[in-house]
Amino acid sequence: MENKIEKGLMTFNLSLKGFDGPIDMLLSLVREQKIDITKIQILPLAEQYLLYLKKAIKEDIDLAAEYLVIGAVLTYIKSKLLLPKEEQSEEDPEILSELLKFQILKLETFQNLTKRLFSRPQLGKNFYSRGFQTILKKTVNYKYEINLYKLTSVYAEIQSNKENTKLTIAHTNLYSVEQALVNLKKLLSDTEEWESLLSFIPKNIVGYLEYKSVLSSYFVASLELIKEGKIKIKQDLKNNNNLQIIKNN
Repeated sequence: MENKIEKGLMTFNLSLKGFDGPIDMLLSLVREQKIDITKIQILPLAEQYLLYLKKAIKEDIDLAAEYLVIGAVLTYIKSKLLLPKEEQSEEDPEILSELLKFQILKLETFQNLTKRLFSRPQLGKNFYSRGFQTILKKTVNYKYEINLYKLTSVYAEIQSNKENTKLTIAHTNLYSVEQALVNLKKLLSDTEEWESLLSFIPKNIVGYLEYKSVLSSYFVASLELIKEGKIKIKQDLKNNNNLQIIKNN
């Protein structure tokens, strides 16, 4: 058998660069034998692998370490298989052989699946995608159905809701003329000097609308007191034309 293998080596230019690993190389050797992977015999396979490895080392001293590891494992299995059973140690070479067969079988399965995958049509080779992407716009058309009865019913309901709407007037803090009269009479009773009408306005007024209401009420109240002859009024030309009032004694 060795003569036959050596003769095959002379015609086969071995290059480990063509293999994906030592298991790939073993699978190639199994395929050359044309036998079922599950029925391969490790001993002849080990002999052939070691012969290939021996020749490859002579040609390439930088051989990958993983090939040498598998070579060592095969040498170990070969030695165990050649020894008489009673001289074998506790390590069973049959288990190592089955594990190696499993790895070879798994590799062949992956290679077959890879071939099937790449045999399918491929984008850019067997078919091509469109040069541009079409953006489709979804148009929704609504169709309304109504008759005169429904239209008049809706209109009547809208008008009915309008009639039942309650008018609510927001509360405002407006200042009354009566309040201004009471305050002016009280404040004027404590002074004998001319005072600006603005000085009698309360200091806690907030908001523009409330301030305008207070100012208007105090002005009307001062006119009412002038009419009754209880105060005098004048315009201060030197001080922004402010109105000044004083109690009429």
